[in-house]
Amino acid sequence: MELSRSHIIALAFLFEGAALLIAALLANYLDISLLPLSYHPVRDVVIGFAGTIPPFAFFLFSVSKRADRIPVLGPLKKIVLTEVGAIFRNSGLNDLVVISLLAGVGEELLFRGVIQVRFGIVFASVLFGVLHFVSPAYAIVTAIMGLYLGIIFHISGGLLAPVIIHFLYDLAALVYLKYYVKTEEGEGG
Repeated sequence: MELSRSHIIALAFLFEGAALLIAALLANYLDISLLPLSYHPVRDVVIGFAGTIPPFAFFLFSVSKRADRIPVLGPLKKIVLTEVGAIFRNSGLNDLVVISLLAGVGEELLFRGVIQVRFGIVFASVLFGVLHFVSPAYAIVTAIMGLYLGIIFHISGGLLAPVIIHFLYDLAALVYLKYYVKTEEGEGG
């Protein structure tokens, strides 16, 4: 699925903006405080940066040749490299930063800040996976990522660390797909 740069940005603002708006409305209705994002910002920034390493390492493994031999990861690799990569083919680096930032803030405030607080970590993680359904394997891996982010939220006691992890992971994965994966058209490094 190849979309123009303007379509990708518009869809990001639409969906991630909607997530942010829904989070704000639900937080207000359910009397959940989303701010401040952190009571320990330096610690949570460190957790956020360090916490990005495990999921990104898994991502790199999942798109490597070794993943082909693992039943769930082989099909996941194909989807990530073809479908997800194609969506962002026309996006520039600035676009990827904006899209990743919108996703990190909007989705974390909604899924961890509201849904996890109100309905628990398992429900929030499963819903996170279901709403990212591209394939069964992709939904499962995304639900596991949601669980990971939920644990970070629970441990840190704030949303800053999971927002940073989500943002940096998305950005690193998209930059990798855009600039480092060779495609049939010869793009990538």
